[in-house]
Amino acid sequence: MTSRKLIIALFALSSLFYLGCGSSSSEENQNAQASAEEAGGSSSEPKSIGEAMDEMQKAMQGDGEKKEVVDFRELKKLLPEDLAGMERTAHSGEKAGALGFNMSTATAEYRDGDTEMEVAIVDFAGVASVLMGMAAWSTVEIDREDENGYERTTTIDGYKAFEKYNSSSRSGELSVIASDRFIITVKGRNIDEKAFRKALEELDIDKLVKME
Repeated sequence: MTSRKLIIALFALSSLFYLGCGSSSSEENQNAQASAEEAGGSSSEPKSIGEAMDEMQKAMQGDGEKKEVVDFRELKKLLPEDLAGMERTAHSGEKAGALGFNMSTATAEYRDGDTEMEVAIVDFAGVASVLMGMAAWSTVEIDREDENGYERTTTIDGYKAFEKYNSSSRSGELSVIASDRFIITVKGRNIDEKAFRKALEELDIDKLVKME
């Protein structure tokens, strides 16, 4: 589901970008052409779809070079059969892409009675726009707490992280960004808040970082 949402978002962004590139009125184009002729230069041609897409990709990627994502089969190997005292009940992975960008994802579900946990490892290859779409919390500072629980950004073992927990529903989430290209997310229901940190400790993030 996450990959499909990403593809839809990228296509929507590309449409807006292309429309923006070609949205100049005829009067504006005529004025631009007249100015170019007065300056002794030639008028510029409207951007083609390919040119617009190239510009969009550069804007989304930033100054960094384009990176290939890790094979999701390798990411799946990092999700153990047992995690935080729970047995793995589902295990999947996929690679999805759009507009020249790819994303590799591995997921697993764990259960012990009515306690449930979902873990996802995503390699977004360092594309800034994808990071903003999937982990907007990475660019802000959050620290909220009330009688029901908390929500905050923090640092875990040197990695930027976000955690939230609702003590009433005994549900929560813990997300970590590693090496500016991997997002590890742990979600749980009917679970103790300490289980999230325990699960993260059992996942080999250092090995994940070496895969880039």
